[in-house]
Amino acid sequence: MLGAGMAGLFAARVLAGSFGEVVVVDRDVLTAGNAPRRRVPQGKHVHGLLARGQQVIEELFPGITQEFIEGGAAHGDVTGNVRWVLDGRPMRQPYSGLQVVSASRPLLEDRVRARVAALTNVRFLERHDVVEPTVADNGRRVTGVVLADDNGARHTLDSDLVVDATGRGSRTPVWLTEWGYAAVEEETARVGLGYTTRHYDIPDDAMGDDLSLHVVASPAAPRGAVCARVEKGRTVVTAYGVDGDHPPTDEEGFLAFLASLAAPDVHQAVLCGRPLDDLVPYRFPANLRRRYERLRSFPEGLLVVGDAVCSFNPTYAQGMTVAAVGATVLREHLARPDGPRAAEFFADLAREAVDVPWSIAVSNDQARLGLADPGSPDQRQASRITAAAALSDDVAVVYARVVSLLDPPEALGSPEFAALLDAADGVAGPVADTRKVLQVTTGGLTFDVETAGPADGDVAILLHGWPHCFASWTDVVPVLNRAGLRTIAPNQRGYSPKARPERVEDYRLPLLAQDVLGIMDELGVARAHVVGHDWGAIVAWYLAAQHPDRVRTLTAVAFPHLDAYQQAYRVDPEQQQASKYIDLLTAEGSTEYWLADDAARLRELLAGADNALAPEQQARYIDFHTRPGTFHASLNWYRAGTILDGRSALGKVPVPTTFIWSEEDESVSTMAAESTGAFVSGPYRLVTLKGVSHWQPQEVPGLVAEEILRVVAKETR
Repeated sequence: MLGAGMAGLFAARVLAGSFGEVVVVDRDVLTAGNAPRRRVPQGKHVHGLLARGQQVIEELFPGITQEFIEGGAAHGDVTGNVRWVLDGRPMRQPYSGLQVVSASRPLLEDRVRARVAALTNVRFLERHDVVEPTVADNGRRVTGVVLADDNGARHTLDSDLVVDATGRGSRTPVWLTEWGYAAVEEETARVGLGYTTRHYDIPDDAMGDDLSLHVVASPAAPRGAVCARVEKGRTVVTAYGVDGDHPPTDEEGFLAFLASLAAPDVHQAVLCGRPLDDLVPYRFPANLRRRYERLRSFPEGLLVVGDAVCSFNPTYAQGMTVAAVGATVLREHLARPDGPRAAEFFADLAREAVDVPWSIAVSNDQARLGLADPGSPDQRQASRITAAAALSDDVAVVYARVVSLLDPPEALGSPEFAALLDAADGVAGPVADTRKVLQVTTGGLTFDVETAGPADGDVAILLHGWPHCFASWTDVVPVLNRAGLRTIAPNQRGYSPKARPERVEDYRLPLLAQDVLGIMDELGVARAHVVGHDWGAIVAWYLAAQHPDRVRTLTAVAFPHLDAYQQAYRVDPEQQQASKYIDLLTAEGSTEYWLADDAARLRELLAGADNALAPEQQARYIDFHTRPGTFHASLNWYRAGTILDGRSALGKVPVPTTFIWSEEDESVSTMAAESTGAFVSGPYRLVTLKGVSHWQPQEVPGLVAEEILRVVAKETR
């Protein structure tokens, strides 16, 4: 057995069932599982093990999945615990029942090698290079190999069968021509891939219950990245690009590359973490396939497996799975009465192990390189599938099974799958021109309420903060609508002209929450996904704590649980300092102060460096708040004393909750933000942003929308 990589180990396992002795030869020092091998340069990078590969390896080595887990591997469901972002859209995350593990290459290889070494008829010969095979009958039969140790001493090892698993650099094609055989046909498919990897210590709450994040490269955005939990509490991050567009190996450049991806998931996770090692690059020029199945003759006593037959773009994580499946093909041929015949073996290897992943890798790479016509039926169908996977649990599971090599690509063309796509198209619906503003009367007040999206979609209630209005959600709404959500965004009490009581006490928190419930009742909404920013988050926290029967999920942006805030205010100097702005908003004559000189101070507030509002956004809010009575009424929310009076204890929130907070937000202290989880009894996720201001829905609307959709997907699966 030439080569002690994964393909060689899998092959050695099945060879042990047919031969009295199996010798595994490798030129490397076979290290323990703590470090990559010197001659496996990709060993430091992300190594994905597809669900089919996981199943085959478990069949070859019963109980090894548990050994991976005991060694520290993260594990979970292939869709439920793996976050896929396709074409910039998060795929639905239903549970599929398919287990996967996430671990480093050294751990996986160490556990598999230990199982192979435990076989009594297998021995390892490390630090030996293969000089050449020995042949008989004028090259028609291979009889062994000439080996050289690391001192250069040579000796011959006779064998009944030689299996080459020496990888992409295999010398079998050269040996064949030296023995007089036709040159093996080689196919290459250029990709120009480069990736850069680093390990991080990333807090658990940065990834929730996801064991890995995949921002998948696409034709429109050919950069991608993977962020995966592995053993020893580490997280490995690999960013990649094609056609020479490679991630840099300096800190600033690497982070900028991650920030440029179609979705912020990996970038934000990395910003929450601490680097553990240096950035390491790797280059992969092209997919390579050697067509041994097309040779008319081949020497007896020699077979080739693994990357020595076909080497794929590693971002598709197919290599180990193809090697494992190839070992089962080898086992089938070893069991034949007359032993393996090269022509039949290579034909079956191509059909059962190589053809499908090769097709997937090459077609996807052509699309990423811009070599595929985006208007072709295949590309239009691919775009339709990824869009539907963001909307439909069923589509997501079928898609995941195909890319995991469990089901053939034909599953994506079946009538049953076509029906799923049609249903998902109906969920998506058109989003253009669906926004309209309704007048909704409840409790004697009439509110301006913007609605958008499919009329029969699940509902998301969007509650704005100060000094905003429902327009603060302008860039978030289309993303939610495309995902099938109906959005309802009211201008709240005081912000709607016909919902503007004069008394300050009419702006107490229970009344603000009752407004939302009344709007839901009038619009026929029994339960909703509730989202709030700033003051809207305070109302949202109240609804989720006091009326959980009406709230499906909660996404709070910028403001923590009110109890956590008030607790921090009592003891935390940072929060006490951060809360001083409230004095300016509640002081005598505050309305006149902020609106004097054509609202100069309000303009200054909105244009402040920490706010990061675009000029057109600033102008929108200035126009809104300089309308008669609006700004004065908006300050009544502060004058009512809800934030600091300590009388509005909410209690714990039992619904699935996400809290989005930025470290650069000057109004909320770290203590208040990080203690919020103690006031949530349901599933909870804290998303900590860096380099983002208090106005997240305007500054990073895509990220906010994605987090909303993520908690929605978790609740509805």
